[in-house]
Amino acid sequence: MAGRRNGRRGPSQGDLGPFRIGGGAVLITFWGTRGSIPAPLTWRDVEDKLLSLIFHLGGRRFSTPQDAQEYLATLPFFQRATFGGNTPCVEVCWGDDRLILDAGTGIRSLGKALMDGLAGKGQATLHILLSHTHWDHIMGFPFFEPAYVPGNQIVLYGGHEDLEARIRHQQDPAHFPVSLEDMSADFFFVHLEVGRNYRIAGFSVEVLKQFHPGASYGYRIQRKGRVLVYSTDSEYERTDPDYLAKYTRFFRKADALIFDAQYSPSETVEKQNWGHSSALIGVELALQAQVKRLILFHHDPEADDERIQSHLEEAISYRDRKGGNGLEILAAYDGMQIQL
Repeated sequence: MAGRRNGRRGPSQGDLGPFRIGGGAVLITFWGTRGSIPAPLTWRDVEDKLLSLIFHLGGRRFSTPQDAQEYLATLPFFQRATFGGNTPCVEVCWGDDRLILDAGTGIRSLGKALMDGLAGKGQATLHILLSHTHWDHIMGFPFFEPAYVPGNQIVLYGGHEDLEARIRHQQDPAHFPVSLEDMSADFFFVHLEVGRNYRIAGFSVEVLKQFHPGASYGYRIQRKGRVLVYSTDSEYERTDPDYLAKYTRFFRKADALIFDAQYSPSETVEKQNWGHSSALIGVELALQAQVKRLILFHHDPEADDERIQSHLEEAISYRDRKGGNGLEILAAYDGMQIQL
């Protein structure tokens, strides 16, 4: 473990933040679900949604805001809301213990929320597991507010041995005006090795190397019998059982699998070696591994809400044709929360 400053105590194992749940459940919050580059709605996107909503109203009138809210709830999610445009960041909590998965632009909103707890007082230890260091997975870190509070400890973990150099390079003056030395928290960098089991913030964490340009790493996270697998930015070069065996073992009987579903099946062929996958491959692997819940993630920046919804519906249809009705399938959106 490498620390930025000498003479400071090592990182502790927990942090009190804004989300308080009982000690018997894992709470997962998706702060960023988009891949490659942020994809905010344009004014035209918003106008199109409003026009669609007005059309579906069909002259309806509502006597109270609650009546209007109840009507909105009957509409498909992609019509009344948006899957979001922030790049990857997922928060995993068990009581006061917390892991942060990736530091895309979604981490900015997470940081603001954490400032209501110990992070705002300079008393937090925050654990960030990085799948890899492509821009979309780290570009939010310079805007992570707890990193600017003296006394906070930020521990960054990853499978790349030169993780610290990569993070520092992003904040070189040529790329960003604030260096790590100018941020007031204490930083620690931990290299995670494939094949080992780690205990981080009270969670058991295993690591899997995945096929992606420059390599990415998946995480199998366990707590009191609950299992979450975070497997983004991974491509599956072949579909034979021998090749897929290491993945199905890693995914085995997970309560939730967060899976890179950026492309359609045809796009995975067109964009071979780009390091991403599709919803249908996710369904296939989830069924083989007896996963309970598949969460489609890392949505393509070119995909609008309707297209993401279409990918979800195609995945559900494929699951049904395969006889896998026990597998729940969701498309992640910014702000979504689930419990395990």
